[in-house]
Amino acid sequence: MNKIFFYVALLLLSATNHAATLKQSITDLATSHNFNGSILVAKKGEIVLHQHIGYADNEKKVKLNQAHQFSSGSIGKEFTTVSIMQLVEQGKLNYSDLVAQFVPELPKSHHNISILHILNHTSGLNRIKWHHGITTADALAQLKTTELAFSPGTRYLYSNLNVLLRAIVVEKITQQPYDEYLTKTIFQPLGMTTAKLITSANKAQKTIVSGDYPTYLNGITIYLSALDLLKFEQALWRGDLIKTEHIKRYLPGDTWSGKDNRAQFDFGIYYASDKTRLTAWQHDGSNPSHHALKYHHFEKQLAIILLSSDGNKSTLFKLKDTIIDEL
Repeated sequence: MNKIFFYVALLLLSATNHAATLKQSITDLATSHNFNGSILVAKKGEIVLHQHIGYADNEKKVKLNQAHQFSSGSIGKEFTTVSIMQLVEQGKLNYSDLVAQFVPELPKSHHNISILHILNHTSGLNRIKWHHGITTADALAQLKTTELAFSPGTRYLYSNLNVLLRAIVVEKITQQPYDEYLTKTIFQPLGMTTAKLITSANKAQKTIVSGDYPTYLNGITIYLSALDLLKFEQALWRGDLIKTEHIKRYLPGDTWSGKDNRAQFDFGIYYASDKTRLTAWQHDGSNPSHHALKYHHFEKQLAIILLSSDGNKSTLFKLKDTIIDEL
């Protein structure tokens, strides 16, 4: 019994030392690059590092903590994707359905856009013309008064108007505001207490870290903490939100963007072994000094969430590589 106790104690000491070494390596790298943000690492479903470095305000008076929210940037598009996929699994929607079936107020020139087109950015919708404080109404006005860049399904053009339309389709089908649907079907069930879809200035949170570009767009301006993003990532691969096979089925197949490993449906990029076995995926986003990166290696059971507000996106990739090397 004493020998067993000794070996268990030795293993615990080794794990503690390893965690301390990892934390020191991350801290050194973050400090050398003036990193300001949150770092979260989970291994085999358990959190091994959760660290906040820097401040939430420009005056550097409020230290970052796990309640502070960062813009999810393009990663936030995954929420509208998952919402659409949920409705498909429930039999309320098909990928081949035309968007105008649910949003009849679209211009006639837009009536050949399908659900698949707005998921794959092949709708022909032009990019949003951004301005400070842009609202959903502003973006919809652009959508309705701008000609399509090409016929739906013939080319690729990355546009947030596709994401906006996804949220509106969900609203039309469920007969409730998208922020309510999102809260009831994803945020609350997963215990994502900081995650918010900000659709107006009066809904802005005091806990949002400075450095974002304030916009108020349905389905797009989503803010959250590193811990909440990890909860979402883990739920995706437990099958809590949609079937994992449903995700895997639609990851490959992109023939429009020019990127070999671009995942369909705004899931970032994916890595596969011998083109058959999914090994990892990665997604990043920006807005504009806020940067986000999530990486999940399935075989190593390693998940990395990095959120920052210092404007240096390259630091996130350096931190990710350091964590992978250490683990």
